[in-house]
Amino acid sequence: MKNLDIVENDKSFDLKKVFFRALRYWYIFPIFFIVAVAIALIAYKTTIPQYQISTQVMISEAKDGQTGPAGVSDKALPGIMLGGYSHVENQLIILTSRHQIEKTIRELDFEVSYYEKELLRYQEIYMASPFKVIIDSSEVVPRGKTFNLVFTSKDKFELELDGSGKKKEYKFFEKIIEPNFVFTIIPVEENINKVNYWDKSYRFTINHISSLVSHFKGKIFLDQVGFSSSIVEISIHENNIAKGVDFLNKLAQNSVDYTLDKKNQIALNTIEFIEKQLIGVADSLGAAESILENFRSSNVVMDVSFQGQMIITQSKELEEQRAALMAKLDYYSYLSDYINQNRDLHEVVVPASMGIEDPILTGHIAQLSQLNSERSALLFNATTQNPNIARINASIENVKNNILESLRSVIAATNLSLNDINNRLVSLSQDIRKLPHTEQRLLNIERTRQMNNETYTFLLNKLTEAQLAKAANRPDNEIIEPAMVKTQVSPDLTKTILLIFVLGIFLPAIIIFVIVFTNDKVQDKEDITSIAQLPIIGEIPFERNKTAPVNIEPGQDYHGNTILAEAFRSVRTSLGYYANDKGTKVILITSTLPGEGKSFCALNLARSFARLNKRTLLAEYDMRRPSLATQAGIKVDGPGLSSYYTGEAKIEDIMMRDRENENLSVIFAGFIPPNPAELIAGEATARFMEEVSKKFDIVIIDTPPIGVVADALLLTSYADVNIITVRHNTTPKPVLRMNLMDEKVKNIPHLSVLLNGIPSQSREYNYKYSYGNGKYFADAK
Repeated sequence: MKNLDIVENDKSFDLKKVFFRALRYWYIFPIFFIVAVAIALIAYKTTIPQYQISTQVMISEAKDGQTGPAGVSDKALPGIMLGGYSHVENQLIILTSRHQIEKTIRELDFEVSYYEKELLRYQEIYMASPFKVIIDSSEVVPRGKTFNLVFTSKDKFELELDGSGKKKEYKFFEKIIEPNFVFTIIPVEENINKVNYWDKSYRFTINHISSLVSHFKGKIFLDQVGFSSSIVEISIHENNIAKGVDFLNKLAQNSVDYTLDKKNQIALNTIEFIEKQLIGVADSLGAAESILENFRSSNVVMDVSFQGQMIITQSKELEEQRAALMAKLDYYSYLSDYINQNRDLHEVVVPASMGIEDPILTGHIAQLSQLNSERSALLFNATTQNPNIARINASIENVKNNILESLRSVIAATNLSLNDINNRLVSLSQDIRKLPHTEQRLLNIERTRQMNNETYTFLLNKLTEAQLAKAANRPDNEIIEPAMVKTQVSPDLTKTILLIFVLGIFLPAIIIFVIVFTNDKVQDKEDITSIAQLPIIGEIPFERNKTAPVNIEPGQDYHGNTILAEAFRSVRTSLGYYANDKGTKVILITSTLPGEGKSFCALNLARSFARLNKRTLLAEYDMRRPSLATQAGIKVDGPGLSSYYTGEAKIEDIMMRDRENENLSVIFAGFIPPNPAELIAGEATARFMEEVSKKFDIVIIDTPPIGVVADALLLTSYADVNIITVRHNTTPKPVLRMNLMDEKVKNIPHLSVLLNGIPSQSREYNYKYSYGNGKYFADAK
């Protein structure tokens, strides 16, 4: 008769059930929380503090998208413009270039870094070190090496190269000479009296300049202050606030000085060019004035006639024009040589400074200056093999050819104008010949002096304009806000608290729910009823602190004032409802897999029946892996059930009395036979059952697992009640389902389930029953 109905898989989600199952692992939370707090605290204390330090610099925009004519400001004098506007992008590249950073580092003397030992870390003490390392650059410099320094007195210290393990004592001002380094350590007077340095440990590192440059370059962040604004915020993350402030202030100041130096260099080149021209003209002018003075003294001639004055006036105008043209030709020659020599066009004298207003030539020079600026900016952080530099070089060569072509054109045009003026001066010379001889000589001398004087005056005017322009130069960059601390970046208290939350609460919650959702073991009776509609005959709790059978120590009286004893009484009572027409009740106990506690349950149930003065027999039919002797705490060396089946012993020979209850007899498995299934299937089993039924009221059969071997199936027909033991968090639900779906198991009569190993802390056992002083009570946890 089939009495087993398999339930289809239920996909519904019971939140309450999941919550209470997860609650069984509550102990994971305090463990993870304590570990998380410890990790966060250690991380917080060992993390070197980092602060965000920022400064703001305004960078001038380029006019009309290109480098404009050199001019220093809107108030610069007309007729001379020096310097040029820079693209914001170029200036930012130059600002953060390795060249500028290295210059800043060298000016601030970051070559040696000093540290003081704190509880869990070393803290940099920039400008606060009680000592200073003076490196002998003529000797080997230990770049990248770190030294540990511990003071042994106020003027003595032990020095150790980090990792070498060798310490040696030195004094202040003593020259430290070793094979790999030479330096001297001196006290810093302004710091040495502020701290008890002899009680502390220090460390210093002699840095590679290139490594420092890379270190600081990687820490610089640029951010535009506002949309379409040319003000840029420069930030770094630095452990030592004073060091970060000094670095940013010096870097910003160097960027300001860079653009101003470029403009001043152009002005200085212009002034130098004009001064060279003035030297020659001044000599010619001095000689002409001396000749004129001598002529007038020797010939007693003080002035020329009206006609001569007219000639001089015309000649003066022509000489002025001639002087201007000659100055232009000198500039064109200078510019041509400058370009042919591939000199830096940033420093070239611009055409406007010489009064040249050629828009084509000015435009070409402005374009060439812009390309050179872009090329210089790229070279700060790239090599000449960079494709962008190669492209700019090609553009520069093209612009240079255009400038040279323009120079040839303007030189030819200037020569034509000069020839015309020379012809007109020749015509004036013919008019001079018509004058008296003395007046002719005087007029020629006066013309020469006047020509040199006009040239000298012209150059003096240009020199004055260049000097004024240099004085009026302003940098393209301007420091808007000096460096200051914005915020502490690390350790971040908010992130630390978040770390505690993630590791101490969120992570264990995830782990617990993963355990719950991935656990395919039977947890409670709902898991069993969700697989098959079988009666649950009882639930046996698990008490971790009890190891002996029936959870009592050997020799103790089994009064059962424990939750475990009550559980077996409950099972015993439930079994009383299975009536039969025989005088003896046979109970078979099996399981699906080994390790589910069937022998434990069989032994405890047998003792429970024996307490009712029932003649009880516990027969161990698990002749493959017997464990009942271990559970009972009895050492068995003699024959057992297998000897009965082989005819070597009778029932009386293999039966043993339980040492705790004389109503309980136990037959152990004995020696392991090679064919237990065949033995059980023989006639001896029926004969055995018939004999024990006459002698005992209750017979409990402990069989092998039903899901492993067929032994238990061979015995189910002799039992009045068949019990499958299922253990909490041990029996896999798929295995239980597979066994219950077996057609042979479906036909087992009076099949029920005993759930073993339920945690006593679970909500099913949230109440403990105790008996004392004749009273019955239940107290909630």
